[in-house]
Amino acid sequence: MAKSDKSFRQMQSELDEILAGMQSSDADIDDSIKNYEKGLALIEKMEAYLAEAENQIKQIKAKFDK
Repeated sequence: MAKSDKSFRQMQSELDEILAGMQSSDADIDDSIKNYEKGLALIEKMEAYLAEAENQIKQIKAKFDK
């Protein structure tokens, strides 16, 4: 898997928290902008994690397709 300090589920949970905070009616605009940036960075990490998982699945599948 991709080298990450967090599991995919942990990153997903963190992203959910960020989104919930941004959807709050009392969300500060400056905090929302910072959280938006954090969210995009998390999404990038999650996409890399999924790409690595897909590559591993392809390699495993290739072993059994021989």
